[in-house]
Amino acid sequence: MSKLLKAVEKAKRNRMLQEEQVSSGNRSTAVERTVAKTPPPVPEVRKEAESKPSDKMGQSCNIPKSFYNDDIVLDEMELAKNRILTKHSSSSFTDIYNLLRTQIFHRTKRKKHNVLMVTSAMPGEGKTITSINLAISIAREVDQFALLVDTDMRNPSIHKYLGIEVEKGLTDHLLHDIPVPDLLIKPGINKLSFLPAGEPIKGSTEILGSPKLQDLITEMKDRYPDRYVVFDCPDLLHAPDALVFSSYVDGIVFVVEAGKTSREYVQKALNLLEGRNIVGIVLNKSDKESLNVIS
Repeated sequence: MSKLLKAVEKAKRNRMLQEEQVSSGNRSTAVERTVAKTPPPVPEVRKEAESKPSDKMGQSCNIPKSFYNDDIVLDEMELAKNRILTKHSSSSFTDIYNLLRTQIFHRTKRKKHNVLMVTSAMPGEGKTITSINLAISIAREVDQFALLVDTDMRNPSIHKYLGIEVEKGLTDHLLHDIPVPDLLIKPGINKLSFLPAGEPIKGSTEILGSPKLQDLITEMKDRYPDRYVVFDCPDLLHAPDALVFSSYVDGIVFVVEAGKTSREYVQKALNLLEGRNIVGIVLNKSDKESLNVIS
């Protein structure tokens, strides 16, 4: 792990240098930098190690198809099986995500940065679980709201971990002009809303790079300054989706699976994010069902 920590330390130094620079004027060239950086050769996809949703997820809640905008009741036992925070989660499990939340608040609130994305180098490293639990932890904070958005349009899975079935989502807004408020789900967690991705689609890179999505993110940021928006994005090394999307957010949470992801892949992913604002690096320890905040 020493080599991995060296890569993490390099990312931390890059972030510190970035924070010393004047932030104005940087966003106008973000898309140009994204185009200039093409992902490295795609590594072979290994078997995903991220905890899989229970086979019962999506069937455990008898939810009518018109549940959008209505509070729903999630099955806490199934959530716990999928490593999702509940009211009955252990204090040690809860504290890990509270630590991540506190670290992000420290690095973003003063700058009014409230739009975050969660990604990883490879599939199956725990980014989706981290996205969900981070959003839940944020929503539990006093006077703080959270919006969780599934932008993994090739393989949307947040709804599976929550145990609900969805037919519509973000793609329906971007492609068919369905208003976002009509697509929001209230998963029975106070001050938390969820915008699913919708049906899996091809051509997701073009959709994620569309001006319409950029305008939507700007509106989310400006209209609700007391709300953190957490986007669950694809991994970085198998498609350009996350790299394109990283131009639009205020901060990035980078997830690494301990003992599985090679230093080479971690370094390639961090190189792609050079110049971006990495606000947290977490080490997902899947064997212990926990994670460590290491940056």
